[in-house]
Amino acid sequence: MKKTKKELKRYVDEICALAQELFPGAKVRVKPPYETEDADVIVELPEGWRGGTAKQRKLLWRRTWEILLDKGYDILVFIEKPNRSKAGSNGTKKTKKIAVR
Repeated sequence: MKKTKKELKRYVDEICALAQELFPGAKVRVKPPYETEDADVIVELPEGWRGGTAKQRKLLWRRTWEILLDKGYDILVFIEKPNRSKAGSNGTKKTKKIAVR
C-alpha cells in the first residue's frame, strides 16, 4: 500500500473529529509519532469530566483498527483523564493516560 502525507492527514483529522464528538469539551491534539506508528493523537479530557470512557474508546479503537487494516496507517490515540485527587507537591495535577490502539 502506498502511503501519502495527505491521506494520513485526512485520517488523522477524521480521528480527531471523532474524538471531539465522543468527548465534548476535550482538547484534541496531534503530536509526532513516538515509535513506529504513523501519528499520535492526544485527547485531554476536561477537568470536570464525569462520564465514562469505555464506549468511546471502543469506537475510537474500532475506527483506528479499520484504518490500519484498510490503508496501513497506524494511528495511536492517547486518552488523558484528569486526576481527581489534589494537586501534587509541585502544584500540578497528574493525568492518567489510556492508549487506544
